[in-house]
Amino acid sequence: MELQNRVALVTGASRGIGAALARQLREAGCLLVLCARNEEALRADADQADLVVAGDLLDAAFRAHLMRATLERFGRLDLLVNNAGVGHYRSSIEADSEEIRALWELNFFVPLELARLAVPHMLEQPQLPGARELGMVVNVSSIAGKVTLPWFTMYSASKYALCSWTEGLRMEYLGRGIRTLAVCPGYVKTEFQANALSGAPPTPLARSKDRFAITPEACARAIIRGIRGNKRTVVTPASNWALVVASRLLPGVVERRLAKINGSA
Repeated sequence: MELQNRVALVTGASRGIGAALARQLREAGCLLVLCARNEEALRADADQADLVVAGDLLDAAFRAHLMRATLERFGRLDLLVNNAGVGHYRSSIEADSEEIRALWELNFFVPLELARLAVPHMLEQPQLPGARELGMVVNVSSIAGKVTLPWFTMYSASKYALCSWTEGLRMEYLGRGIRTLAVCPGYVKTEFQANALSGAPPTPLARSKDRFAITPEACARAIIRGIRGNKRTVVTPASNWALVVASRLLPGVVERRLAKINGSA
């Protein structure tokens, strides 16, 4: 996808990956709609030309308002980036049921419902000169959406579902000009863990994860490359593909190793 003068809506844009991606999309020439709950944080990083829409994405009325505001300001939407999400570090059996439902609402159902609002408009809007598509949906999943992490079981399940739906959506609209991209980052240096619904990562992981973590800016650059190249999937850092392949070829070995890190083996 060409990014110059494309309208991009980014959720979770007040910090971390979302904020870094918004800055890079702006530099690439996009017209931005920035969404998060914290309006002050959004405006602190926004440009004068950006549309800032603060509110709770779990609220269906707010989602409808967000889409209306986008179309009223710009008349079209070319790129929907579903970045907002939340973590959860409790066992799937011990976890509170309401926490699990809240996790699934934000990590899976919010992206689904936003796409259900956005894609019909994308299909109706005129294709821009030189474009190969009418629009694109980018879903920020996780490496946990490719390899289940036992300290992250419910989160992994929600991100697996997000990846699967991203693939299905692409096939549903393969000949109609809608593209999709699943983004699967490893550890990123953000406030993600501090904002998890409950629990904490296992101690061995907490001690070592910073060695493998990337910056939000590096993650955003990988996403931009994926968008420009109309990629199906972006795994970042790319070295994490080795873990994905190992989990497919040697599932027992990988499971035992992950369970040991989790302290459950």
